[in-house]
Amino acid sequence: MTELSKNEFYALISLLDDDDQEVLAHVSEKLTSLGINGIPLLTNAYQSIDNTVVQSRLEELISSIQFDNISDRLSYWHQSKEKDLLEATLIIAQIHYPEIDEFAIQQKINSLAKSVWIELNAALSPLEELQVINQVFFQLHGYLGVQTPTPDADLGYINKVLDTKKGNSLSLGILFLIVAQKNDLPIYGINLPYHFIMAYCKKHLTDEQLNDNRNDKDVMFYINPLNKGIAFSRVEITSYLEQMKIEPKRQYYSPCNHVEIIKSLLYNQMSCYDKNHDNKKAQQLKALFDMLNNQNADNDIEMEDED
Repeated sequence: MTELSKNEFYALISLLDDDDQEVLAHVSEKLTSLGINGIPLLTNAYQSIDNTVVQSRLEELISSIQFDNISDRLSYWHQSKEKDLLEATLIIAQIHYPEIDEFAIQQKINSLAKSVWIELNAALSPLEELQVINQVFFQLHGYLGVQTPTPDADLGYINKVLDTKKGNSLSLGILFLIVAQKNDLPIYGINLPYHFIMAYCKKHLTDEQLNDNRNDKDVMFYINPLNKGIAFSRVEITSYLEQMKIEPKRQYYSPCNHVEIIKSLLYNQMSCYDKNHDNKKAQQLKALFDMLNNQNADNDIEMEDED
């Protein structure tokens, strides 16, 4: 982060209505270099200046800084060993809700996970464990899976899911997964085309196992977040694929890793904004999706080189 004196800062602000593109580029670069910690200063300047041109350019600068921060955080998340699912969903939510209180959201989810933990015990079977989560998640707390005739991006953001108790199959499934994983249950996500489901596995799976999408033999049963967490078998997946006229692939029956789940979230949100003609947010989400795709490709090359 660049440090500027008060006089330097306001001198740069005063130049934001300049028509010279070179001057504007220099000013934008200097103000952008303030980084995420400079946003309060830029916001105060926006509120104190009665100049629509300057205000518009300040909005663009603030949005650019926020997106750069999101991109940097998501890239760092992708390179980390843990790849915490909640952390990535919180980062993505800031595309539309940059002021969300991450700590408050974490506390809400911890409370939800604790409600499940209280009801679990070692004597329960996997199906009984699922019944406990469903009881707490769908009945006690009232979460509901919804499908809308028009794309609704809010259904994909975890802060809105917690506020409204409504989500699509992916966002609701992600919240369900986070709660299950906080209780050390071997439940994982599966990216079906146009639908997200989960699988209760016979054992905890390693990152390597999750990366190859070939773990269908480890699945005990599947879970549908849109239908109050009901358990079902692979026969229903096959039937679904036949109805959708989609060729069955092993990956549609196998748990996937957190990167693939987050890529699906980015793609779904991008599609919502694209269909609602919000090109700016659609482009931002596409950039994040492409970044994860490219980093995955780089990792694959490194693995091939090691072999």
